[in-house]
Amino acid sequence: MSRKHIVILSLIFVLCSCTTTPSQKAVQTAIAQTANAEQDIPDSMIQTAIAKTQTASEPAATAQPETDQDVAVSCELSTPYHADWAVSFCDTFSDNRNGWELGSGSDDLSRSIYSIEDGKLVVDLTGKATSGYLSGVIQWLPVIASEDFVITLKGDVFSDYKSCSWGIVFNEWDNANFYAFMISSRVGTYSLTKFEDGDQDFPIPGKSHGAITWDDENELTIVAENGYYQFFINGTFVDDYETRNIKGTTIALATWTGEGVTARFEFDDLLIKTPESKSSNTNNLITYFIQ
Repeated sequence: MSRKHIVILSLIFVLCSCTTTPSQKAVQTAIAQTANAEQDIPDSMIQTAIAKTQTASEPAATAQPETDQDVAVSCELSTPYHADWAVSFCDTFSDNRNGWELGSGSDDLSRSIYSIEDGKLVVDLTGKATSGYLSGVIQWLPVIASEDFVITLKGDVFSDYKSCSWGIVFNEWDNANFYAFMISSRVGTYSLTKFEDGDQDFPIPGKSHGAITWDDENELTIVAENGYYQFFINGTFVDDYETRNIKGTTIALATWTGEGVTARFEFDDLLIKTPESKSSNTNNLITYFIQ
């Protein structure tokens, strides 16, 4: 049975105008000039604290667990990165062949509905008002686990509010240890957040970039190998990061809304490659509270 975990964490998006230069290890780094973001940062995305609440009893959507044995995955999608690696997960969401558990869920922090519609995985997420509209809720849906990987994912968000974003959680060990690469196309920024042993850091604070397509579908790609991460948006290299401290291996799809905000997220063309093919072995929808 799936479980929903809830904790509080901080997340900061800072708009800036800059051009990102990759490290010497970076490959295929087509650098785009960054763009000035003119919108103000919502208060709900700044200054947060940490706390853990009880496990919610009502499950939302999760991927059905399979075995731990390696599996061969057929896929019509492709990526130019690591052609020698195996396809471990692939979904165009034309149907529910991967066994996503679709439906609705609700707890003290959020309401969510997961569905597959018109070739998209759709997430309708509402952050409930619990602390004066100064907070938000992030959920992620685990897919597989691998330390080294290539993931590419298309996504879009529809909302009357700017306080919403989506992205990829990776290297998750537990509720207190994970990374989140997020994009806010309603604001025109991306960021990398690190959460380690209950302490939060921002290896890549919120940045604006010309590669981001405002208010439209974007494609995120992460290439991870030996603790070195390259981040691409719509095929353009935007940043990189390196660490020797890797605790977890879970890879997941992530959505975030501000408190009181309702947003509809649409995901498409999910492809994950790893050095060895993996089965889907994670099944917990994770919900985080952001103040």
